[in-house]
Amino acid sequence: MAEFFLQELKAVMVNENALDNPLNVLKENCLTIQNLSYDCVHTRNNAGEVYGATEPVILEFTVRVNAPHHARQFYTKAMLNEYSDFSVLFNVQWGTNSRMSSYEDGFVANGYVVHLEEDYHSAKSEDGLDQQMLLNVKILVRSLTYFGRDRNLKSAFIQ
Repeated sequence: MAEFFLQELKAVMVNENALDNPLNVLKENCLTIQNLSYDCVHTRNNAGEVYGATEPVILEFTVRVNAPHHARQFYTKAMLNEYSDFSVLFNVQWGTNSRMSSYEDGFVANGYVVHLEEDYHSAKSEDGLDQQMLLNVKILVRSLTYFGRDRNLKSAFIQ
């Protein structure tokens, strides 16, 4: 049985900090997120203020790799063992110049690539094109910055 992937674009990932100018992101630099999961929990006192250390946060996602250099970026970051920025944007719309024209909201995760796993599928998409490689990525997160369409920000630093 053929396996079909979701072709409607719900979330994209960019290997950079898109917070400065999210509408300047090129479509060719984006990777389609197939699934995404993370759990960020803070301990709060009775007044609702955050205190104490945050549990380690693992951001886990699967992206469809469009070109070999996109996968190479993850492997390079893993080998350098340096923290990097990864932007996730939801409900993206593209303009005529292949730049993002709008998005609903998103977040920037800053952290270390700790696990990479390749997965290959030979299935055809609904439009008859061959599917690319899927890359499962796990990132140990240092900080998360959430941002909305109106440039409102909220950061969570992981201790």
